[in-house]
Amino acid sequence: MDMKYLAALSTTVGTIVGGGILALPYAIEKSGFFEGIALLVLIGFASILITMYTGELSSNFKKLHQLPVIISKYTGKKLRIFILVFQVLTIYGAQIAYLTGIALVMVFLFHLSYALSVLLVFLLTLPLIYKGYKLVEDAETPLLFIKIILIIAAAVSVFTIVKDANFYTYNVTNLFGPFGIILFSFTGYTVIPEVKQELGGIKKLTSVIVFSYLISIFLYIFFAFAFVGAFGSSVSTVATNGIHSVYYDLLFSFTTLFLLLTPYIALSLVLADSFTYDFGIARKPSMFLSLAAPFAIAFFRFNFESILDITGGIFISLLAMMILFAVFLERKMKGAKRIKYLVPGGVYLIVFTFLVMLLGLIYTIYSII
Repeated sequence: MDMKYLAALSTTVGTIVGGGILALPYAIEKSGFFEGIALLVLIGFASILITMYTGELSSNFKKLHQLPVIISKYTGKKLRIFILVFQVLTIYGAQIAYLTGIALVMVFLFHLSYALSVLLVFLLTLPLIYKGYKLVEDAETPLLFIKIILIIAAAVSVFTIVKDANFYTYNVTNLFGPFGIILFSFTGYTVIPEVKQELGGIKKLTSVIVFSYLISIFLYIFFAFAFVGAFGSSVSTVATNGIHSVYYDLLFSFTTLFLLLTPYIALSLVLADSFTYDFGIARKPSMFLSLAAPFAIAFFRFNFESILDITGGIFISLLAMMILFAVFLERKMKGAKRIKYLVPGGVYLIVFTFLVMLLGLIYTIYSII
């Protein structure tokens, strides 16, 4: 396997598999294990398509651009700020959740105050984000392997207390309940412009996207099986908070840390790049815009699961629908034969994916109201 491909695969999987996996067992258990897994596979398939559609739109640009410019090329420049707002809200939501989670791990490991922990995370990750994509790229592959090993170790560690009865509860009225958290957990499209650059083109982009999501789906099902089976209805909103002993606390704390740290850095960089390359803002102000608001809001310690649900169910689903609308306009404008990287399935798969996002959005808004 060539190193460019491995780096691109690591970047994509590292972005997808993050803090969302920690809330998946809780979300899936509330609808029923088998029903939740079926929804996970459905949203996983839709997310593969959305990520490939992002690659299709991105293939029309030689320079590095983020979603606001990529989408607004077809929806019109007047919508660029509107799209930017949704991308910012989406990434801010993820950053806040990740910062909160990382800070809580530091509180446990080093007995620091929560506020000081947030400050330290901010200061320690700042140089990595300022140095740019190359430094993050170099660290992504080894960190990903550590992350996967920790996920598997955490899941295997609770296998001895798995009970069959925990898999056979269900709630028909909450079948779409896990939608927001699952969609959040599958968000990999934001990093596709960087991955395309990493690969040096679009030749192997489909392979990277499909394999990245298959790896992620396998890890999610494995992790959910272990923690739903072990804890059932008492599973924590952050699954790794389920058992308290020296061994489990250390294992689960380091697992949580690695699950949150790499996507926090990657998404912060994506947002800083968007401000820099799409809107011509200098690097230092771009970093300030991408980091300052999540840093300030994280001090308030919002509920981890609620942040993921709202971010995924509302902001990510709306952004995904904008991507799909842009693809529809692109094909209408250019014609399929003139598109360098064409996602198969025609208009039918676009409509299917749009409907999945729309249903999830409606359910999330309804559940909040």
